[in-house]
Parts: sequence; C-alpha cells; structure tokens
Amino acid sequence: MAKMGQCAGAHNKKPVWAGDSIRLDPYALPQKVSYDRAALSTRGQAVNDRNVEVVLDATGAVMKRVLDCGLPLSLALPNRAFQGVAARAFENRDGTSTVTLELLHKDADLSVPLSVSCTIEEAACDWHSWARRLGLPMLLVDENGAITVVKDHKNLELRMPKPRRRRSSMLRHRPNFLRRRKTGMIGPVVRIKAEEIIARN
Repeated sequence: MAKMGQCAGAHNKKPVWAGDSIRLDPYALPQKVSYDRAALSTRGQAVNDRNVEVVLDATGAVMKRVLDCGLPLSLALPNRAFQGVAARAFENRDGTSTVTLELLHKDADLSVPLSVSCTIEEAACDWHSWARRLGLPMLLVDENGAITVVKDHKNLELRMPKPRRRRSSMLRHRPNFLRRRKTGMIGPVVRIKAEEIIARN
C-alpha cells in the first residue's frame, strides 16, 4: 500500500452527511444524492447554501448548490478530478462505528458521498465496485487525515462470467434426447442374408 501523504485539516473531519442514510448503487447510474451543509464550511466561513445536490454517472459528477450571494452554482467534476474512492471510519459517542465511502476531492467541499454504513464489511463490496466502475484507486483515510492507496485502479480485476461448458461442438446440432448418447462410428456395414427353411413332410 502506498502513502499519498497527509492532507491538511479537512480530510480527518467527519462529513456533514455522515449521519444520513446513504447508499448509491454503482451499477444503477446515474444516481442522485442531496444533503444539507453544516452552518460552517471546512474553511470556517459561514455559509447560507444549505442544500447540495449531486448527480453522478460513469463519467463524473455534477454538483449544484446556491452561493452566499444567492446565485446558483453548477460544477461539472469528471472522474479524473477526484483522488479516488475513499473509505473512512469514525467512532460515535455511543460506541458504535460509522464507515463512509466518498469520491475524495482535494477540496473537501467537493467530495461526493457514496454510502454510510455501520461496518467496513458492509462497505467493502461497494468500495471495490465503485473503484472499478469509475476507474479510480481505492483509498483509506485514517484518523489523522493520512491517505493510503489500498489498490490502484490498474490492479482491479474485471471478472467476466465463464462461458458455459459443452462436451462437444457437435452437441449443438443434436436434439436434446440424443445428447447423452455416444456418436456412432462410421465403418463398413455387414449385412447378412438368409432364406427361411421350412420342413415339409
């Protein structure tokens, strides 16, 4: 696993959407997710645009929100704009854990939530599927904000279903009731002729 270094500040904070129930399906794109921003942004500045809406497809994401001045903003973020599909784990006050998946951006405000689950086991399947679907590396962000590359997108294997086995290429031309019978051998045919002998008194 390769280290990408430690990002300053923002990436080790629990996302504002981590308390919501979120799960986007990587195999049912496009998907839409919306959430409310916190009263303070990651830069410590007050924000008025509470609602953020993201539409995600196989090529990237489109993020829509309203700026402080009241103007709507729409950002098109291609897949290459994200660092990867990041998993993070947080311990809650009641002793439980929360695991999040997101498309990680250098600007934390532009990261896209993918799922929120209780354990890493629940998120592991989606983690791999999203990375393979979007062609991005799998990342792990620790409590200090350090990002580790768990698996690069070039090493993600795309497993295709194996073709159904056939005993012989000739089987497709034979009817079903003959498929269990052996193919006859070609050779000389011996015919025996006999005359009926009747005994007469």
